[in-house]
Amino acid sequence: MAAAAVVVLYNPDNIVIDNINTYINDVEIVFVVDNSDQKKISIIKNLLKNSKIYYIDNHGNQGIANALNIGSKNAINMGYKWLLTMDQDSKITQDMLLKMTHYIQTHTASEISIISPFHANKFQQNSSTKELYSTILTTMTSGNLLNLDVFQQIGGFTENLFIDYVDNEYCLRSNLLKFKVIRINHAILEHNLGNLKQHQIFWKKFFSTNHSPIRRYYSFRNRLKIIELYQNNFPTYCQFEKSRFFVDIIIVLLYEKERCSKFKMMLRGYLDYKRGIFGKYHD
Repeated sequence: MAAAAVVVLYNPDNIVIDNINTYINDVEIVFVVDNSDQKKISIIKNLLKNSKIYYIDNHGNQGIANALNIGSKNAINMGYKWLLTMDQDSKITQDMLLKMTHYIQTHTASEISIISPFHANKFQQNSSTKELYSTILTTMTSGNLLNLDVFQQIGGFTENLFIDYVDNEYCLRSNLLKFKVIRINHAILEHNLGNLKQHQIFWKKFFSTNHSPIRRYYSFRNRLKIIELYQNNFPTYCQFEKSRFFVDIIIVLLYEKERCSKFKMMLRGYLDYKRGIFGKYHD
């Protein structure tokens, strides 16, 4: 199945080249959308040695949603129906895409918005279910096959969210419009979510992502917006997201560094949500 790929760069290190090499032979073209403020010229030169790379300078950080929309629209203009969306720090495992495309070829593609892999991390390498696939509500962007026909029907990624919850919002909108998000449980993507660490209080395990203060700002602000938009349609999901506010605050205060800065940025995210301020953060 002919597919394109898009990977979004933001101040990458050299490992991004190895990550891209895990899937470049499984797609026909890779759109590299560079959101970096300061370009890594040596990395760009190495990437351009491969004729499958289509490099796009996005002239600074325009946000993950904007970069994904650029990759999607370029793929559409070139006639592709499916787009592999990748993070710079993710790599695919053997046969991941083969297992995902097999599902597409054996089901009604017009009903599918996203085919997702199982996102493995250093604490969980495999899905706990024996089911080959699951219909899910939301998934992370990296490793997904995006149905570009559906993309055009429902609209692209929401750019005023900038980063964080961009993926969740797209999935919720897909579900609202009766398109499916399918996870192939035996198709594994190796993905690093921040600097993930595990903690335990009594029998309860917690994970801290150790994201930067600015990421805490976007997460706090955008989560509130998602709850506002979808609480009537997806009340269980939104109730879970409400509970995560308090969990995140506790995790930051107990386990993460830069506690004061992160708490201040969470507060700023709340205030900007109340003021209706979205898009890229400006101090």
